[in-house]
Amino acid sequence: MKTIELLNKAVELGFSREKALADIDASLDEIIGAENRKPIAEEEISEELANDILFGFECEKENN
Repeated sequence: MKTIELLNKAVELGFSREKALADIDASLDEIIGAENRKPIAEEEISEELANDILFGFECEKENN
């Protein structure tokens, strides 16, 4: 999945684009390293990783 698609899914859950992007960036910087990142529209991440991050957003939404 492209990172931009993940961002759009997080926004669909009701998160602001800025918050979703900041949270996704923080997660991916930690997992794959900031030096290994590509522009958001080009970056591909595994479905498993995307689903894990999306699950975090779903949990946060339920808790708020």
